[in-house]
Amino acid sequence: MRARAPEDWEAVVRAVQDGDRVALVKLTNLITGFLARFRAFEVRESWDDLIQEVLIAVIRSAQRDALREGRAFVGYVGSITRNKLADHRDRLRRPGNADLEGDPETAHALSEAEAPRHTDVYVDLQGGLDRLSEKLRQVVGAIYMRGLSYEEAARELGLPLGTLKRLQVQALRELRSGMGVGV
Repeated sequence: MRARAPEDWEAVVRAVQDGDRVALVKLTNLITGFLARFRAFEVRESWDDLIQEVLIAVIRSAQRDALREGRAFVGYVGSITRNKLADHRDRLRRPGNADLEGDPETAHALSEAEAPRHTDVYVDLQGGLDRLSEKLRQVVGAIYMRGLSYEEAARELGLPLGTLKRLQVQALRELRSGMGVGV
C-alpha cells in the first residue's frame, strides 16, 4: 500500500499565479476546509469574500518570498484564514452595523451586497459538487476539504480503500467534465 505523497503547495501557488484553474480549485478547497473547521457557518454567504482575501494574502506572501518553509504551508494558510475570518466577523460587528444586529434579514442583505461576484471557477466547482451524489461529495469532502489520508477517509466513511479510490476517481472525472476541464 503506497502512501499518498504530500501536496507540493509551493508548486500549487505558482500554478495559481500562472492561471491554472485546477491549482486554484486545490487552494480554494484547502481554504474552504479551514472555514468549515472554524465553523464559519454564520458568514456562509461571505465565504467567497473570505476565500478571495485569503488567496490574495497567500499569493502576496509567495511573491514576497515569505513562505520559506513548505512543510508549514497548510498551517500558514490556516492562520491566514482564521485571521481573515476574525477580521470579517469584526467588520460585521462594527458600530456602523450595530443597528443590524437585531435584523438578520437586513444583515444578510448587507453581506450579500458586500460580497464580490463569484469567480467562474468557484461557481463551476460549486455547481459540480452540487451535482455529485451524496457518497461522492462525502469522498471529495473527506479527502480534499478535510485533508484526510485515503486510509483515514476510508475508515471514517466505512468503505474499503479500493472503493474509496474508485469513488474519488469517479468524483474527479464528474467534476472535470462539469467544469469543462480535460478528463
